[in-house]
Amino acid sequence: MTLEEKQQEIIDEFAIYDDWMEKYQYIIDLGESAPMIDESKKTDNRLIDGCQAKVWLDAKVENGLMVLTADSNSSITKG
Repeated sequence: MTLEEKQQEIIDEFAIYDDWMEKYQYIIDLGESAPMIDESKKTDNRLIDGCQAKVWLDAKVENGLMVLTADSNSSITKG
C-alpha cells in the first residue's frame, strides 16, 4: 500500500463520523486496541519531550519494516 493510499484510507475512516466527539471516541477506541509498548521500555529516554501527557515511543526493525509501539497516560494520545 502506498503512502497516498494509506492516507486516503484514514481520511475515509474518519469521514463516516459526523461530529468531533465521534471522531475523538474513535481515536480512543483505536488506542485501547493498539499494541502497547512493553512496560520495561517506559523509560525516560523513550519519553516524548513537549507533550502535556506522558508518551513513550519505541521503534525496532522487523522483516525490513519499522515497527513502532507507544503508550500514554492520556486516552486521546494513546489513540
